[in-house]
Order: sequence, then C-alpha cells, then structure tokens
Amino acid sequence: MRTVFAAASIASFASLAAAQSIQGYGRFPCTIVNGDGTFSPDLNQCVDGNLIVPGTNDPTSIYQGDHPAPSNSGCVIEPAPGAYFCGIFGAACTSDANCDNGYCSSQDGVTLGICFGGFTDPCRSDSNCLGYLYCTDPLGNPTTSGTCGGEGAYCQDYTVGSDTNTDAQNEALFNQFCESGYCAYLPGTCAFHVGVGEDCSFDPEFACADGLTCTTDTTTGAQTCTGANGSQLARTRARRSDLKARRNLCPASHSACAIPGAKGFECIDTSSNIEQCGACASEGGVDCTQIEGVAAVGCVAGVCEIWSCEDGFTYDAAKGACVA
Repeated sequence: MRTVFAAASIASFASLAAAQSIQGYGRFPCTIVNGDGTFSPDLNQCVDGNLIVPGTNDPTSIYQGDHPAPSNSGCVIEPAPGAYFCGIFGAACTSDANCDNGYCSSQDGVTLGICFGGFTDPCRSDSNCLGYLYCTDPLGNPTTSGTCGGEGAYCQDYTVGSDTNTDAQNEALFNQFCESGYCAYLPGTCAFHVGVGEDCSFDPEFACADGLTCTTDTTTGAQTCTGANGSQLARTRARRSDLKARRNLCPASHSACAIPGAKGFECIDTSSNIEQCGACASEGGVDCTQIEGVAAVGCVAGVCEIWSCEDGFTYDAAKGACVA
C-alpha cells in the first residue's frame, strides 16, 4: 500500500528519482516556448524514442510516475496552464497504450477514441487517471470524490520534486495534480484552502488562503487562519527595502530584477523566465540555458525543466541531468 509521508520526509523521498519539474498533470511535455512566452505544440517530442519515463518504467508500480510511456501518442493542450503534453485528455487513441496512463474511450465503438482520465473524469482506480493524477488516497483507497485529482486524491508522486527545492517549490509542483489547485503538503492529498478562523492544523504551512497565516492560540493550542495584525504590518513596512519598493511597480507575478551593466530594473516573471529561473540573476536565479548538455529546457514554477539532451548526452533520471 502507498505510505503517508510527513513533510520532513517528502523531499528526501523525491531525491530517489529525477528532480523533475513540470507544468500540468501530464508526464511528457511536447511544448515549444515561444519568444513571447506563449506555447506551441511539438509533435516530435511525442515520438516513442523521445519519451523518458520519470520513474522506474514498472507497469506494476503503485506510482503513476513509474508506468511505461505511451506509444504513438498525440500532442494536445492542457487548457489550464496552456502547455502541451503527450497522450493526455483529448488525444486521439485506438488503445490504452496511446494514453499517458488513463484509458482510451472508443467514440465509434470500433477504432477511434480519445484518452480519458483528466480532471473531473470519474474513476474507480488510479489506472483510470492520466499522467500524475490519482483516484485513491495515500493508502491506496478510492476517494469519495470519485474523480481523477479530486478531493482526497494522492498528489505527491515521488518522481516529482527534489530535495534541493524549498517546500514551497515542491508544493507548487504537487499543486498541479489537484483539480482544486491545492495539494495539502502534510497529508499528501488534494484539498481546498481554508479561510479566516478555520482549522489549518492539517497543513500549517500551506492550508490558509492567500494573505492569511496559520496561527497557534497560545491558550488553547488551536491552529486557525488569521490575517496580519497591525504590528506585523508596521514591521513589514519598516523593513521594506528600496528594491522591494520598486517591485511594487511590477505586476504581482513579476520581480524587479537589476539589469547587468545598467541602472534601473526590469520586470521578470522568475517562475517561467528561462534565464532568471527561480529568482533574479543577482539573487541566485538560474540560467537554464547554461545547464551542461541540455538541448531543450524550460523554467516551470521557478525550477529548470530538462526536456531533451544534446547529441552525446543522455538523460540520467537519478541525477535529473544530461550526462556525457
């Protein structure tokens, strides 16, 4: 049976496999990142020989990341992130083998069908769900939601994340496997964020909705979501640096990054910028294009994602890198 992992052990368990970041629930991206930040499909990335299984390539494994890659799979878009993946919901198929996990549902009763098992699709077991989506809880029991990636479904596949990531970076990856957009970090299941005054003890770091903090009552020990009080806001304002003040001029999703060799700054989305991934270059951000041996690479949720390697290099799943 699948084991429930505490927050302290999640990252170390993830280190057993590739440190892989993704953008969506599919396991195999077939996305080209355009110069303007938009995405286009690349059918060549779905060729059987180009699909690298993130896990052990074991069809009997309880983990979705371990299962074999699809064959003759189509490249289709996942609407929420706008990125493309091989063999996910809507891809044409003639058998389950054409789908990234999940199953092929025949439309004409004979030959042509489409891959099913995405968000909101009903399921009876994990084998009915696509990519990294699960139908069961961390103990392998079917959830009451009865849908792939629904409330209570497991959402921390060990083949995703890395022990070099922060909890927040791993959390951003796991969130993509839940219809609600929130994977509760401690129980490892899809859930919903809670509001002011609601219990947050099940996941103190991430349970509260944006702008709220999980606070412990010193008298009762109860943990509930609260807003920042006046003194906290005053201290925040007092600590604000000139750089942070300038960041207010950028959209909420962007950071004000210094321009090398020039005065001023530019607004950068460090969650997706391929040359300043995870943070501004001056603050430790990574230039994904400079990683040795990579041919195609992207920045997803602030982490460099390797999509293919240069000639002479092969992808090492244990290291999460291209090696000669």
